[in-house]
Amino acid sequence: MKEPSGSSTLPLHPETIARLDQAFEQALSRGTFPGASLLVAQGGRRFARTYGHTEKTGPPVTPSTRFDLASLTKPLVTTLLCLTAIARGLLGLDDTLTRFFPLELIPEDKRRITLRHLLSHSSGLPAHRPFYLELLKHPPDARRDTLLEMVLRTPAEAPPGTAAVYSDLGFMLIGAILERLFGARLDAVAQRVLFKPLGIGELHFCPIETGADPEIPPAVNRNLTYAATQICPWRKRLLAGEVDDENCWSLGGVAPHAGLFGTSEGVFSLLSFLASVYRGSMRDPLWPRELVRTFWSRARMPVPSTWALGFDTPNLLYSSAGKYFSRNSVGHLGFTGTSFWLDLDREILVILLTNRIHPTRHNDGIKRFRPLLHNMIMEALSL
Repeated sequence: MKEPSGSSTLPLHPETIARLDQAFEQALSRGTFPGASLLVAQGGRRFARTYGHTEKTGPPVTPSTRFDLASLTKPLVTTLLCLTAIARGLLGLDDTLTRFFPLELIPEDKRRITLRHLLSHSSGLPAHRPFYLELLKHPPDARRDTLLEMVLRTPAEAPPGTAAVYSDLGFMLIGAILERLFGARLDAVAQRVLFKPLGIGELHFCPIETGADPEIPPAVNRNLTYAATQICPWRKRLLAGEVDDENCWSLGGVAPHAGLFGTSEGVFSLLSFLASVYRGSMRDPLWPRELVRTFWSRARMPVPSTWALGFDTPNLLYSSAGKYFSRNSVGHLGFTGTSFWLDLDREILVILLTNRIHPTRHNDGIKRFRPLLHNMIMEALSL
């Protein structure tokens, strides 16, 4: 195996680095993932390391390798666009769907759903539906409106605010709201509102032609290196530089629940900015401190839930963050094998990007690896 590459400004003990290297080498040998990028930060200093390869026979992962971030799109794009829209007076957390969509489109059981419900996964909508099977039959320019109608027609599983169910569908509704408010597709809005103003070039979408034949590979930016995901059974090829999520693919690779690509450094840049706003060391009228604190607090709900607004918090039992992250932490997981956890009390951030679904999605070894890794890191930092 090629030696892991990386750099360190966070002074981890050599024994700790050796333990980390050994843990990743074992994970690689077990097929937990073929490649990974790790970034650990504390108090502004960080340790970065990469391991393995972009695919089984591909080039080594480097700090510039782009990973399909999957559901990290939810907190890092969709949620933050909601936050900025609220700061600008365009949205309110307790606005209902009836403010944004024609009443005749909204079934009675969904008229009391608020933005707060959607962000905290308490809308009552189900987790997932394979909408792409129907969307691919529609003209590309009609798919986003068709998806909205399909989501609104999907039967709710519980009244709003009575159950916590992690839901792609809820974020699909948020995306439709945001695109109407900002008057552009989500990738353009993210670039204009988030990434360009904050100077973050390592987070981006990878749009594809929505009318493309699923079996014909789309054009990919050859100046970038991507970590491959699955050998897709219906697209009939290895995916690299195009989104793995089928519903997102049918929308041209840009969706509110998936589609973001990036590096661990890109994720760090965005989260470290937000953390500085949270602490009060960065002041920006477009990013009010109290609003960031609201989004990073567990949501007000009548049912037990770990969800804040668009971000998760650690579960007391069997958390992917392990056993040392404080309750005052936020994080999120991505289906492709990506995650971040940020302990707000200790100012510790751990970003783990992998392509654990290469070459197949039928691989859940990362569920065991994540908490062990987080425990190792937190123990090394003497917590």
